[in-house]
Amino acid sequence: MNRFTIIIFVLLVIQSCISQTRINKESSGCTIDKDSALQIAFDNGFEKGLDTITATKSNDSIWTFECLICDEDYSDKYDNKSINCFTGKLDLSICIGHMTNYIPIGGTPRIYFEFPLLIDNKPVKRLKSKAYRLTNFDSGREANVTISNKNVIAFSYGFRKIGIINLDGSGFKQICDESLNPQWVNNDVIAYFKDFDHVYEYNINTMKETKITTEANAYYDFSVSPDNKWLAYLKDSPPQIQHDSNGNTITIAQTCSSPREVDLWVMNISNPTIQKKINTISADIYDPIWTEKGDSLLFYNGDKKFYTTNLDKNKVTCSQLDKISDIKLTNYKKMKNGLFPAIKDCKIVLADYIKRTVTDILVNERSRYSECVFSNDRQYLIYTKSEKKAGDTKIWILNFDKTNDTVI
Repeated sequence: MNRFTIIIFVLLVIQSCISQTRINKESSGCTIDKDSALQIAFDNGFEKGLDTITATKSNDSIWTFECLICDEDYSDKYDNKSINCFTGKLDLSICIGHMTNYIPIGGTPRIYFEFPLLIDNKPVKRLKSKAYRLTNFDSGREANVTISNKNVIAFSYGFRKIGIINLDGSGFKQICDESLNPQWVNNDVIAYFKDFDHVYEYNINTMKETKITTEANAYYDFSVSPDNKWLAYLKDSPPQIQHDSNGNTITIAQTCSSPREVDLWVMNISNPTIQKKINTISADIYDPIWTEKGDSLLFYNGDKKFYTTNLDKNKVTCSQLDKISDIKLTNYKKMKNGLFPAIKDCKIVLADYIKRTVTDILVNERSRYSECVFSNDRQYLIYTKSEKKAGDTKIWILNFDKTNDTVI
């Protein structure tokens, strides 16, 4: 036997020993248990989401973890990681990362244009103290959160009740019932839709309630100008009148299956007899909001944005709004200096409209968020979330560190 043959024989013996060692090791079971493998998955970016983490073991060698991380809109999104229980490393032979399960839903959602979101990988730092729940109500939904310049929160709760509360949870007071959609007119006055037929205003200092509308209407989508001069609201379009071949009048009413056709109106609050219909291109109108100065009214007409500024004229017209065509009106309303909080993939993020970037605020905290807004000094983030899908939302507060310039 020559030297070369001997070397080959030794290498084959070594390889056989290594293979037998691996077989013996695998037959003895994993060296990394489930909890340790899960921690490795977390260390490699696995997200704890909205539901219980599932763990499965395949071929007695791979731990695979999966968790639902978002179920908003029309899809469910999952995160998963697979860990080799011998090496403790990610198993790249199995598909890992985020998966999306699209859920078909009947109907056509409204079209909202939003600017392209770029991801800033530097997370926003948080105050050392954690977010706290604002109220201690045991049941009922808390929603329609709005905050005054004096940091007093108005919100809906329970069965059509409206209350006010300070940011620290003190000073709670119920101001009305059988009411919906509160909004601050100024630091002292709140407007809301009451008894399903009128808009009222309530002065939190004098505790006086005043009905500001004279005609009963479904004022679900209304907006009071910041100077308390104008009320913008949607009103059902009058039924179509047609005539048959004999000249008889036929009234064509809307049905539950047909889309609601509405007109946009403005009313002078100090003189309710002054009401004007704004001439729009169609009856598909929604989300009327006022600019901060109250000099313009913005709204959707179809899938485009429009505005009007000539409310004092006898004939009120509107024009298409192209300047902010790439941002939702609801986000534009809460934007200050180009910044606003938004909900994206079951996370709350800080959106910078000028830089076109998005940064995590609640880092690695996914939940079923419904609303989010900054206080006017941007020291506080107020948001609502529920613990389960279609569950009751509750109000939470996060207090940012004023000395941390990276926050906002």
